[in-house]
Order: sequence, then structure tokens, then C-alpha cells
Amino acid sequence: MSPHKVEVLPSAAALPSYGISKNGFLPASAPLTRLPNDYYQPWESIIEVLPTLIETQHVRRRVDELPVLDTRYLGTEAEWQRAYSMLAVITQGYIWQGPEPSERLPPAISVPFLKAAERLEVHPVATYAALNLWNWRPLEKGANLTQPDNLVALHTATGTDDESWFLIISNAMEARAGPLLHIMLAAMEAVDHDDVPAIISGLRYFTESMQDIGRLLERMDERCNPQKFYYTIRPLLAGSMNMEAAGLLNGVFYDEGNGKGQWRKYRGGSNGQSSLLQFFDAALSVNHSRCGNFHAEMRNYMPGPHKRFLDEIESIANIRSYVDSHQDDTELLEAYNEAVAALSRFRDIHIALVTRYIIIPARQGRPAQFSNRKDIASMSTKMASEKPQTQELVGTGGTKLIPFLRTSRDETNEATVS
Repeated sequence: MSPHKVEVLPSAAALPSYGISKNGFLPASAPLTRLPNDYYQPWESIIEVLPTLIETQHVRRRVDELPVLDTRYLGTEAEWQRAYSMLAVITQGYIWQGPEPSERLPPAISVPFLKAAERLEVHPVATYAALNLWNWRPLEKGANLTQPDNLVALHTATGTDDESWFLIISNAMEARAGPLLHIMLAAMEAVDHDDVPAIISGLRYFTESMQDIGRLLERMDERCNPQKFYYTIRPLLAGSMNMEAAGLLNGVFYDEGNGKGQWRKYRGGSNGQSSLLQFFDAALSVNHSRCGNFHAEMRNYMPGPHKRFLDEIESIANIRSYVDSHQDDTELLEAYNEAVAALSRFRDIHIALVTRYIIIPARQGRPAQFSNRKDIASMSTKMASEKPQTQELVGTGGTKLIPFLRTSRDETNEATVS
């Protein structure tokens, strides 16, 4: 009997071992809409009404009444993912419901949340995985996941369509990029066989995909209002790192009961934690050294298998070096440089979006209809004044927004082979 063949990258057959499906980094099947075991009903009944509990500032009272549930009744990966996603969103509500942030997370959340995070190899905080990858449902069976109108978020902190749409746009982008993962791996394999037409074909598909993904990002305005995002949604995405101005001097104490527990500081949920953009960069060998260790740090917020996939892709990426040593092939050179330009244009679209959704609302000041909640929005951007300088604005991931995004864009352009 022949030994079982272990598939390795860049073979696309290796993708399932990295938790990658036909939908890319999204799971192959829609996430569960509830945990099958009724034992977890106490969590389910909180998540059902979470936006109301946050609005009325009753989350802490409800959570403090919870028993500490055991994670032993969670079976499948999808069950662990739902538990993690629910506990992440409840955690955000507990910490940020107001009027002051809570510096302590009680054992009823901390204990199972830490266990789920360890099982899924991801930080115990509201990561992109918790809010996006494992937090959606199609509106009908067999729906096209690349169309955001076909999807809604399972859990939101505000209960608004604006928040659901904000999350779902990213998921549609993830789904649209699913085939691109396979095609770029095939292009990397083609390098080993000197199959130039296949490399060119892969790079052209990359360019086309980036245009589609950029168009999806530009649809954010259809159903997500910038001021509502800045003043009501964004504050509830905040992390516990760099949040001294908001009142979290030491981060958050994850209380595990019986005198156990520890202070933890994590960055807030951010699209910087999406494996997608980092895959694009790795496949084209874009060097982000001027961004410091931010991109590397973001990998620790991704599910373990996705992080390992990116590390592996980075180490075997061969397209740019092949193009660099075959510059006499103008068709190949143009296909690669056009792919780099398409990735850079996507980053420009992202900069424009951040300007509309964060920079402009921050400068305009708080509209009257958003005056009922303590201004975590401005505190979480570490702003002393009501109208901050663009340079000072900090993203939920904790970076200085516009300078960081511009540097990422410039470094993308520098990957051009000339």
C-alpha cells in the first residue's frame, strides 16, 4: 500500500489543510445560526437582544448573572467558531456599553472565550475572524456570496443595517477572491515549469479580481452612513491597547475566577487582520518593511491555519523574482506591473473610504443625533481636541491611519519591476 501523499503548497490540493475553502478564507458552508446544544442557550439569549442591552446599558447586568458554561459540549469546528464569535461580540458590548469602559471581563465570558480562542488559535478579542469570517448568513440557499445584497451579519453590536453592511462588504470581497487563491498558486507552480502563458494568465486574472474587489469596497456608501459608522459602530470595535485616554490604563482584566486571571491588551477589530490583503502582498512579493512590524503583528490576530498559510506563501513566492530575471519578456513584465498597479489602486480606494468614514466625520464634529453616548469615538482615536489633525487619527487596529495607509500603498508601487 502506498503511503498517503501529503500535499504541499503551492499545490491547491494543500489549501484545505490551511482552513481555506472554495470561498477563500471564508468557511465552505455558512456559519451556524445557533449552537445545537441547548446547554448554550444562556449565550444565545443574550446575543439575540445584545443591541438593546448595549443601548440600554444592561449588558453587564445580564452577563454578570450568567453561569460559567463548559466548552466540552462544543463539537465541530463550526460550533467552536460560533461560540467564539458570540463571546467576542458580547465582550465588546460588556467593555464598551458605557458610560465608562469596564476594565474587567467576568469569568462567565473570560473562561469559555479563552478556551475557544485557544482551540481556534486566535486572540480572545473581537477579531476580523469573529466579526467577519464566522459571522454571516446567506439570505437564501445557494446564494452568490460575492454579492453583498445576498448576505447579512449574524451578530452586530448596534443591530443596524449599516453595521451589517459594513461587515458584509468585506465578506463579499473575501468570496470574490476565493478563486484568485487557487489561480495565484497555479501561477506559482507555472514558474517552476517555465510556463510563461500560465503566469501571464494568472497575473491578468489578479488584475481583474482586484478591480472587482475594489468595486465592492466602493459600494460601502449604499447602506452604511459614514457618521453613523464613526459615532455608533466604530466605538464598539475598539480594542484594549492604546486605550489609556478612554480609561483602560492596563487593558482589560480577563477574570478566570478563584483568584486567577490576567491583564490583557489587544488591538481592536480591523480589516488589517484580513488574510486576503496579506495574501495579495505575499503573492506579488510586496515589501512592507517601512510599516514596521504591523503586518506581522496582524497575523497573530488571524486564525492559526491562515497565519501559517501566509508564512508559507511568503517563503515560496517566486513570481516577482521570475519576472525580474525575464525582463526581456515585455508581455510578462506588463502583466506583473499591471497586477501591482491594480493592488495599489485598490489601496487608493481604501484610503478614500477611510477619509469618508473616519477623517471627515472626525473633523466635522459630533452631530446632535449621536449625542447620547459617551464619546468613545474620539477617545479611541486618542484625540484631545474636537477637530483632530489628520495625522493624529488612529484606526481601531491602533495605527496612525492615513500615513500608514499611504506608506502601504507606496510600498506596493515599489514592487514594480522596471
